Amino acid sequence: MTTFSDIIDLLQHQLRDLAEDDSSAKLIQQLITEGQLHHKSTWAGHMTPAVDSPALLGQALAGIHNGNLLSPELYPQLVAIERQLLDWFCQLFQQPFAHFTHGSSYGNLDALWQAREQAKNSSNIVYGSQAAHYSISKACRVLGLNFQPIPTNNLGQIDVNALRTACQHIAPIAIVATAGTTSCGAIDPIQQCLAIAKEFNSWCHIDAAWGGALMLSSTHQHHLAGIEQADSVCIDPHKALGQPKPCSLLLYKQPLASSSDLDVDYLTQAPKQTIGGSYGGELFLPLWCSLIINGKQSFSDQIDQRLMQAERFACALKRHTNWWLSPSATGIVCFKPPTHINLTDLINLGLLSTAKVNGQTVYRVVFANATSQAEPLLAALKIYF
Repeated sequence: MTTFSDIIDLLQHQLRDLAEDDSSAKLIQQLITEGQLHHKSTWAGHMTPAVDSPALLGQALAGIHNGNLLSPELYPQLVAIERQLLDWFCQLFQQPFAHFTHGSSYGNLDALWQAREQAKNSSNIVYGSQAAHYSISKACRVLGLNFQPIPTNNLGQIDVNALRTACQHIAPIAIVATAGTTSCGAIDPIQQCLAIAKEFNSWCHIDAAWGGALMLSSTHQHHLAGIEQADSVCIDPHKALGQPKPCSLLLYKQPLASSSDLDVDYLTQAPKQTIGGSYGGELFLPLWCSLIINGKQSFSDQIDQRLMQAERFACALKRHTNWWLSPSATGIVCFKPPTHINLTDLINLGLLSTAKVNGQTVYRVVFANATSQAEPLLAALKIYF
């Protein structure tokens, strides 16, 4: 099987053909070096994993194919593969409908659009935690809805008591719960959010862009208990499953509102009622290649490995320091050393990053990468203990 190293060797070979154009060759080499940053065992700064080698094959296959599924009748094989993947994720999340999107920012917008189209009340209020992804607020602005953030508890989760109080004051059109916040990986109390949404006749959307991958692990999927009851769920395989961008799905209970009233005179079928327009295999062929070459179990093994490394890192930090520490079930570990310790150098190397949790600036380590290891990260931090 072609590996990432084989592809790098191929690029290096192509570089030799550019010898007469040194500036182009130099720039390409710099891009290769920059991209290899994600393959280091100490890479843990962001939700940007190294791309799985079979997924790179799928990405190349998508480029060669270059089909447009706005004309599905022309690409029956591509349609069949898309349907196969969607059916698998629908079964996994126990949701009857799904489509691929270009990222969960699109998925969140699509979900809230459907919440507005299928509204069960006349409200224009959307509630979500203050740690919800910024795309929620952005989607509300686009749709003419009013996003009102709800405070979080000391674990970075939405405060369900504050949520209930807000709903009693003004019932919302939708409640957004986050399964894996970007800052600290917190999972909102999903079942409580669902119960409150049901009580106030509101749509409940789960933004599981980061944490949704836990559903593929029998060891860790219990953290998402109840997610099958949500009206809509989004997940980003390009965040936690080693896939190239863009690769995202939106799953939902009710079929999309019809777009048959659109008069598109160059298409034989009416387009889907989604935010995205033209798309092809670039959204899912990399994922498909990972599945058929590595197998489904490889995803579960990858998730278990990442979370084991996160746990090792958190346990060692707790054992060797008295720093403030907040590990999560999704593979993000936040910590705060004494104020005199400055870890900017490690940020610049991609070992960690900063985030805000309840208004407090903390350092975070993100185990998105199957190659990231606790030991070399701890070794880099050891001089500060």
